[in-house]
Amino acid sequence: MTHRFFIPPAWLTPPTVTFHGETARQIQTVLRMKPGDEIIVLDNSGLEWQVRLTDMSKDQVQGQLVNQQPAQGEPSLHITLYQGTLKAQKFEWVLQKGTELGVSCFVPTICQRSIVNRVGDLANKQTRWERIIQEAAEQSRRGRLPRLEQAMPLAVAIKLASQPTQPAPLQIMPWEEAAGPSLKTVLARHKSQAVAVFIGPEGGFTAIEAAMAREAGVNLVKLGPRILRAETAGLAVCTAILYEMDEWGT
Repeated sequence: MTHRFFIPPAWLTPPTVTFHGETARQIQTVLRMKPGDEIIVLDNSGLEWQVRLTDMSKDQVQGQLVNQQPAQGEPSLHITLYQGTLKAQKFEWVLQKGTELGVSCFVPTICQRSIVNRVGDLANKQTRWERIIQEAAEQSRRGRLPRLEQAMPLAVAIKLASQPTQPAPLQIMPWEEAAGPSLKTVLARHKSQAVAVFIGPEGGFTAIEAAMAREAGVNLVKLGPRILRAETAGLAVCTAILYEMDEWGT
């Protein structure tokens, strides 16, 4: 398997690239790569470069740009996952697996039943969460790093999702007490290239939160007869959306 690295665009100076800091250390010390070995680099533009390593010093690694092409693992469908905040390991699992599946943006969302609900505590985890996303994006052959927004209350998140954009996102909130159509039915009615998914925390959304979302134009849907855990529901919904929108290929 060819190793992949997201790097700052400034490191690319065609026809060469220079690696610094932790990336250079990982190439030399952790992976024990040598001149002549090849890697893939990405600058978060959706493109990827094949690189042949040429020179190594204590603090830097240099390489020759061999080839450029669009990254094959980037979905055309833009999914924003408004995930109700969860305990640390559960939320990190959602970030990792959501990135692998193809989520484009994560928004930690503070709800009435959120156990983790202090904005300051969540902000302190931002750097760690971004590192988890980057590692998952490199492993899963993504061409862009999913965006990670700052934590926000559900009411603010709903307003954010409702702002006029192109394409206008289809907004979905799975809720066990929803009387509306199924997820499959809603997806069949609305063929959008952007989807906003609202997932509750441990304990789910309250009736008041569901009503607020409905009034803002969010589609309340049922997922079937089984109740999913908060860390499972978002990934299950995103997987179903990607499949229904033909993002799994043929």
